[in-house]
Amino acid sequence: MTAHPTAYLMDRFAADAATLRERAAQLAGQPVPPHGPSAEVSARMAEACDDVLALLATASGDDVLVALDTLNALRPTLDARAQHASDPFIRSVYAGASARIADIVQQESDPE
Repeated sequence: MTAHPTAYLMDRFAADAATLRERAAQLAGQPVPPHGPSAEVSARMAEACDDVLALLATASGDDVLVALDTLNALRPTLDARAQHASDPFIRSVYAGASARIADIVQQESDPE
């Protein structure tokens, strides 16, 4: 990975939040789509992305190995939030964040 892992994840979740807010705005006032989240759920997913961003901000710093350890330490919190989310779309935000972190930690830890 060429980017700092925390910066990469923060960029991804900021972009996800922006996309979800755009979707919510486009769907506002329309019937619930047959596939995918409604406007309300899309907005709540964007808020969950903001929550993930706040957690990721605690894993900042220049040292990549320290950041990887800090990111990995966030996984139980993200997993718990996924488990307690009543909506499957919201659950997917937290579970996805945990999975992305696991992938990045593994990629950065594997010798080439």
